Amino acid sequence: MNAGLVDVIVPVYGGAEALQRCLSSVLKYPQQTPCRLIIINDASPDPAIREYLETLAAAHEQVLLLENPHNMGFVATVNRGMSLSGENDVLLLNSDTEVANDWLDRLVAAAYADERIGTVTPFSNNATICSFPRFCQSSELPRHWPVAELDRLFSRVNRGRLVDIPTGVGFCQYIRRDCLEQTGLFDEERFGRGYGEENDFCRRAAALGWRNVLCCDTFVYHEGGVSFSHEQEERIARAQEILKKLHPDYHLLVEKHVHEDPALVYRVRVLLEMLRASPRKKLLHLTHHLGGGTKKHIRELSQWLSGQMDSLVIRPVEGRGIYLAFGHEDDAPRLFFDLPSMYPRLRQLLAGIGLSRIHFHHTLGLETCLWGLPDDLGLPFDVTLHDYYFINAHPSQTDARGRYTPDLQAQASSYPLSVSLEEWQKNQKRLLYGAQRVIAPSAWTVTEYRKYFPEAAYLVAWHPDSEQNMPWPATLRPQLGDRALRVLVLGALSPEKGADVLESVAIGAKKQGLALEFHLLGYAYRPLDPAVIEHGAYAEADLPRHLQKIRPDMVWFTALWPETYSYTLSEVLSAGLPLVAPDLGAFPERLRGRPLTWVLPWTMSTEEWLEWFSHASDKLSEGETEALVWEDQPWPEAGPDFYRQVYLSETAESKDPAAVCLEEEWVEVLLRESRQAESGQGNRGLREQLLIHLLALRQGRVGRLMSRLVPVSVQRKIKRRLSRKPIHELRGD
Repeated sequence: MNAGLVDVIVPVYGGAEALQRCLSSVLKYPQQTPCRLIIINDASPDPAIREYLETLAAAHEQVLLLENPHNMGFVATVNRGMSLSGENDVLLLNSDTEVANDWLDRLVAAAYADERIGTVTPFSNNATICSFPRFCQSSELPRHWPVAELDRLFSRVNRGRLVDIPTGVGFCQYIRRDCLEQTGLFDEERFGRGYGEENDFCRRAAALGWRNVLCCDTFVYHEGGVSFSHEQEERIARAQEILKKLHPDYHLLVEKHVHEDPALVYRVRVLLEMLRASPRKKLLHLTHHLGGGTKKHIRELSQWLSGQMDSLVIRPVEGRGIYLAFGHEDDAPRLFFDLPSMYPRLRQLLAGIGLSRIHFHHTLGLETCLWGLPDDLGLPFDVTLHDYYFINAHPSQTDARGRYTPDLQAQASSYPLSVSLEEWQKNQKRLLYGAQRVIAPSAWTVTEYRKYFPEAAYLVAWHPDSEQNMPWPATLRPQLGDRALRVLVLGALSPEKGADVLESVAIGAKKQGLALEFHLLGYAYRPLDPAVIEHGAYAEADLPRHLQKIRPDMVWFTALWPETYSYTLSEVLSAGLPLVAPDLGAFPERLRGRPLTWVLPWTMSTEEWLEWFSHASDKLSEGETEALVWEDQPWPEAGPDFYRQVYLSETAESKDPAAVCLEEEWVEVLLRESRQAESGQGNRGLREQLLIHLLALRQGRVGRLMSRLVPVSVQRKIKRRLSRKPIHELRGD
């Protein structure tokens, strides 16, 4: 049995631009399947839409334009369209979609692949259980992939593949006429103006023996949220309740489908082929799982070079494994690999997509078999020094009080070595000395590392945010008048970040009645004295709003450890605020020559700080108000365009001649092993829950009291023990 004439039904209300893209795409691609385009204007209030539709219908004989006498809502509108013919199959298409190539022909082929297939839904970027690349999540169209090219890739990779689904998704849903006649129209009485009606229809059809399938070889773009967006949340909640009453097993079936995710193999195959087909360089970034500046650097590097580079990211997870993420985003599609047992699979996959370069950002928590990837794949690699972990497993080089000391024996680390210091450093040389470039975000960092690894190929390059934003804005002189000097400290303050110093100085100023205010935008590792005015945590994007509200006169960096770069410093430079920073780490070199900027000894006492702030307040209150221009903003040796011009210039294609077979069977085996291995990480959920409860407890009154009684070193060890996997050091054997 084959389809005859197919009616493509597009209900219209708002969203003029999206509507034009939708209808233009339908008319642009002629199909082998005979079809007519039925457009139903549901009394749109936009006269431009009415005029556009009338012009379109007059120009195309296959277009049938209908006008509802009044606004009837989605369900009644599509029912009107489906009732026009007693013989034709129908394709319901939202007005905010975009189609390409022989899309309809492939949906028809899927519909008639089996006599009991009733509905067909394609893949889309915004289609819940039919979503790509993120399952059950909406997302933008994958970067650098026009709809037509992406759909063509789906057609080639997943040709003829179908997956049974508990319900179709209404943005683009093909319905066979024999299924429609037996099941009946959408339930207008119960579902009113729309949402949930296609789910109800699919479950009614399933009860009659019809199959609902995902057509894995077709992709249709869906913008989402254009028509009826103001009503959506209310309709969703109401529809879910109705579905629960009409089909008690509906949610259980959906949950089972989500858990089993039978279409995963087809999403992964497309992801892998997207990488193989991409003309951009492909970089693999390896890092820890603790976030912070390292995570931000990978994100900004990936975004800054998105036109030239595709990023994959490896991060450790609880147990013995890693996640390989297809992108830098937190919710990027990812696969789990149990290591070292699944290392051959990982190596095969990476060889097959044609990596260009490998970049180690951190090795905390990573299985050491990953250090062999450059040799196994025949690729050059970089190492970036985000902290001092490679020296002795101590990221901050601080003692038990959280203060910097160059004496490695005096440093107190929450990451104790299980080998001798000499053996640890010998093992790190295997990575650092093998790197084509050891990239440091400050000259200070290189100076520290050269004491222990003198032969590494060091290169000083500030992070890409400097390339994007320099020259930094002029510094603004504050207007104090007779009020107190308002000093702001930013970020999450540990002992190393100076939480105790801030509290001590704020208490001293209050006791002495000095015209000084100390504010904290962020949070400390423990509750601070009320002398510190706390504003709570903040999102980076919200910082300008917070600064406008607090209106600080100066920002104070209280760090007691040598920061290798400091993204927080970049945020302050962007804001043009006066600042004071320690003569430690990256601060002196990044601030050289900046007006209204003071680099002072990091060892200053509370009394010395109070004296200095009082003096600074007097000087600033006497100053003029015009902006001060930073005449000479220095650059490190790599220059202002290292990441933009040089970083990707010395890449190579994989030298491994064994091409991975990305056939469906190979991917199925990989996914089966991945799922089995991931399900074995049983202790991960318990540890995460304990960490969440610990953090929540500390915010309460009892928790705050306990945090004052428990030594900081013990608190940190507990937190890190819960939030990380054991460290696996390399041994010399």
